[in-house]
Amino acid sequence: MRKLVFRYILVFFVIILFFCGIGIGLFYYYSNELPPLSELQHYDLKVGSEVYDKNDKLIHQFSVERRKLTNLSELPPCLINGVLAIEDKKFYHHWGMDLTGFLRALLKNIRKLDLSEGASTITQQLARNMFLSLDKTIPRKIKEALLAIRIEKHYSKDEILELYLNKVPFGPGLYGIEMASAKYFNKEAKELTIPQAALIIGMPQLPSAYYPFRYPERAMRRRQIVLRSMLNNKVITQQEYEVAKQDSMLLYRLKEKRSTSDYFIEYIRPKLERKYGTNMLFTGGLKIYTTMDSELQTYADSILNLNLTKFENKNDYEVKYSDFPKDTIDIETKYIQGGVFSIEPETGYVRVLIGGRNFNHSKLNRMIQSQRQPGSSFKPILYTTALVNGYTPATIIQDQSISFIQNDTLFYRSRNYSLKNFGYTRLRDGLKKSRNVVAIKTIYDLGPRKVLQFARRFGITTPLYPVYTLAIGSVEVYPSELISAYTTFPNEGERVKPIFIRKIEDQQGNILESAEIEKIRVIDEKIAFLMTSMMQSVIDEGTGRGVRWQPGVGGHSSVSYKWTAAGKTGTTDDFRDAWFIGFNKKLVTGIWVGFDDNSTLRKSQSGATAALPSWPFIMKKAILLDSPLNNKGKPIIDGSKYQFEKPEGIVTVKISKETGLLPKNIFEETIDEFFIAGTQPTPLSDSLNYNFYPTFYRENEMDSLVYDLGGRPYVWPDSTEYTFSLLDTTKLDSLDYYPTLNLKEDIDSLIFYLDEDTLFCPAYVESLFVVRDSLDLKVFSYKFYPEVFRENEIDSLVYFLGGVAHLWPDSILWREKHVPDKINLWGAKIIKNKIPVIRPDSLLYGPDSLHIKIEEDSLSLDSLFFMYSDSLEVDDTILQEE
Repeated sequence: MRKLVFRYILVFFVIILFFCGIGIGLFYYYSNELPPLSELQHYDLKVGSEVYDKNDKLIHQFSVERRKLTNLSELPPCLINGVLAIEDKKFYHHWGMDLTGFLRALLKNIRKLDLSEGASTITQQLARNMFLSLDKTIPRKIKEALLAIRIEKHYSKDEILELYLNKVPFGPGLYGIEMASAKYFNKEAKELTIPQAALIIGMPQLPSAYYPFRYPERAMRRRQIVLRSMLNNKVITQQEYEVAKQDSMLLYRLKEKRSTSDYFIEYIRPKLERKYGTNMLFTGGLKIYTTMDSELQTYADSILNLNLTKFENKNDYEVKYSDFPKDTIDIETKYIQGGVFSIEPETGYVRVLIGGRNFNHSKLNRMIQSQRQPGSSFKPILYTTALVNGYTPATIIQDQSISFIQNDTLFYRSRNYSLKNFGYTRLRDGLKKSRNVVAIKTIYDLGPRKVLQFARRFGITTPLYPVYTLAIGSVEVYPSELISAYTTFPNEGERVKPIFIRKIEDQQGNILESAEIEKIRVIDEKIAFLMTSMMQSVIDEGTGRGVRWQPGVGGHSSVSYKWTAAGKTGTTDDFRDAWFIGFNKKLVTGIWVGFDDNSTLRKSQSGATAALPSWPFIMKKAILLDSPLNNKGKPIIDGSKYQFEKPEGIVTVKISKETGLLPKNIFEETIDEFFIAGTQPTPLSDSLNYNFYPTFYRENEMDSLVYDLGGRPYVWPDSTEYTFSLLDTTKLDSLDYYPTLNLKEDIDSLIFYLDEDTLFCPAYVESLFVVRDSLDLKVFSYKFYPEVFRENEIDSLVYFLGGVAHLWPDSILWREKHVPDKINLWGAKIIKNKIPVIRPDSLLYGPDSLHIKIEEDSLSLDSLFFMYSDSLEVDDTILQEE
């Protein structure tokens, strides 16, 4: 019997030794497949790169595993002890493996014939998450045990626990307890309460199964198990357990929100990947400090969407933003879109970049990637070119439509937004009222290539063509480029390149790159000031005056923007694009609105109605954020920070509102105007200079228009006699020779002619059509005298010399006053409720003397005002007193 027992014991030990040998062999075999010691010692957690806003607030993380590192010393004891209670009670006492637990799990697995029991220590779980797969196989379990032993040799217990809490998953895509705390409770891990900590530390066993947003009841049951374990292991008291058990913490989970910074983030992502590589960006722990003002960005996104929703409802569009399926993703959308781009002119820091209404619907960044027609928002570039080439804000342009004809075919006719014309217009008013005809005539005089070259200097890189409609923004531009071009004006003539990233640091805090401000001189500071002043008129008196007040929208009260500002509206043909770009000294903000498929916004929906309404809200918010608070929490706004500074070399002159020159008498309406010193009008301007810049119609790009004067030079005569004859003994109550002819009674006919000695052009006008106020005029066999107009004074007419021409002298204007029954002008018949204002000498080349004869015995003259009172002779011997 004793021998039999001994034999059984011997067999048992042999079997044990056999299996031990097999185990040792397997351990030795699989140990060769473990990561090298160097990799274990220098293991680096895959930490995503963090993105911060202008105030160093975290706004995004580029990561494969969303993780934020924490130190064990910063975590509350209840959390640490809770982890040990539920995961590894003997953590501080074993050498990487809990042998008792391992054998117990092994026996259970043998009985069940599976590997469902894990019995993994915290060190084993860390080993598995660091280097191994999650497959439940014997080889993996062996490797896990061996690796756990190695980890215990090279790390302290606290280091292992800290690695574990930073490495293991706490939900789908969530790694580390700090990230889990932020995700589920919007707080740091050190601030977690007992029930909150219990919820989180119960998740590593099955992160997806216990995900509280998807399986709240299952997560609650798991939390109760953790709380019971914490109680049993004396981590918490009975009272703390009872309170925590009743807590309905899942009700306070952090809700998912649509990020308003996605367009900004997505713009910088590919640039970072190209420079640092995808792996470094998503696992290298970079710290990326951007220029974005996240608070202003969020506010601008909200205001833009609210105003566009209001705009949609007002116009009752077929497809609206609210109708778009939330889970739909496309490049373009069917509903109305918009974007905002804000940049600091001094630094180039981009504070706001909104490329569309919803990044989840469409990833297309319309401010960076789309090319759109700017309409009138391009005009500041045109008028800057004009100022550089000798124009002033007071330069007069004749606002009268002109037609462009190619091979006897009309291919373009200039017209204003209102479809009306307004006669002589100062350059400032042309911009202020956004007169397209004035813009077309200006580019016609300058030549499109000059404007194109300046557009390049302003930073426009899209294809541009030297066509006249360039003046009114018929080309396509990137919105961000045009808005950045506007930094030239508040920045005293220097354009600044946009900066999106201030600096980048590696995980150790070393600076990898730091942005440098780059400015390009575009124009002189005095030109920049004049252009800025003209755009201030747009906001104070012109198409942009809606900036000063906008009604409330979506819970936001009405806004009154009362600080210094300048800007320009923009609307394209058929109302397809709406723009407003405005600025103060500190910030330039541009807004674009339109459809992705280039559909019309519908009639009369302009930049002033579609894009501008969001601008004062955004800019006022920027000022409030930029201002310190008083002891009552209200902002202290220093308005002087946003004002434009007048440079040296700028003078202010009081000029005639009508002529842009010095006033001739006290009866003229005057305004103050800015000029670059040396370009302002003087008392000699009327006889020496000409203020009406030539804007000829030139067929087939003619550079000049030559008159056939029979071989004689085209010179204003020293003495010219004008004869005015009023027929049918009509009484003339008042003759005001400058600037208007005032008649208090209707006249039947008026004959205007020049004496025989005057120079004339032997050409005949065969037809004439004047668009001014829809006046139709037919002329038959009229011998045209060039003294009625003078060289460089034709501002609105198209000539046909020798049978190919339209013409109308500048010296006759039409105003609504009295209704002549019939006006004869050398055979022309005009039936219209207009009366001529005859100004043969109201332009700038003055004769040395002017002799006027007024005939008819019944004529009475009450008053007579002359432009050249010091050199005029009046023969009034035939006048009779009343």
